[in-house]
Amino acid sequence: IAESAEYAYARSGDTLWVNLYGSSVLETTLATAGKVKLTQESEYPWSGRVRITFNETSGGEFALKLRIPGWAKAASVRVDLRPAGSSPTAGSYYEIRRAWRPGDFVDLDLPMPVRRIQANPLVEETLNQLAVQRGPFVYCLESPDLPAGVKVQDVSLPEDADLSARYDERLLNGVVVIEGKALDNPAPNWNGQLYRDFHPAAAKPFQLRLIPYSVWGNRGKSEMTVWMPLANR
Repeated sequence: IAESAEYAYARSGDTLWVNLYGSSVLETTLATAGKVKLTQESEYPWSGRVRITFNETSGGEFALKLRIPGWAKAASVRVDLRPAGSSPTAGSYYEIRRAWRPGDFVDLDLPMPVRRIQANPLVEETLNQLAVQRGPFVYCLESPDLPAGVKVQDVSLPEDADLSARYDERLLNGVVVIEGKALDNPAPNWNGQLYRDFHPAAAKPFQLRLIPYSVWGNRGKSEMTVWMPLANR
């Protein structure tokens, strides 16, 4: 993580590569275009909007290549507020080649809808379960976010649950949480039994809150899950 700044940008001949997004300043020299200085402004990874402004160039032609993450299915690029051309392809680099001048800017938009993720059915441990992802983050359910009496293992997620993202500046130094309706399926105490007859539990709806998996475990002793069973239809 300490070396991440060294991987944010790369250069090769007449090409400048943008690999990572986040507010930063780059000063470098290209073999064919001379000195280049640019500023990147973004609230990534909470927002997918990125602006790259060229502060200093020689006016020569070179290529700017923007990494389009594999999850960014509907990315778009504009140059000086005009569409850059063809639509970007997720999981590739998008090239813009031109004579760049000071003041030129590029806007990259990486939409971040809340997505429900399922695993291949051959992964038996996650059969009939869903995970939740938004942008580069996989989310999890952590026990401090549950109502009193609700256990992590009793929570199921309706397949048509309306999940929405919200930035909570007071939680964990500021994170985007995902909220919606889930079901609590309380099970009677097993009392040490290994097996018993099946009796469906009466599901109770409650307000769900998910946090990025990367920040769990910062609120004392807790339980967590990424995969949640689909609610019984």
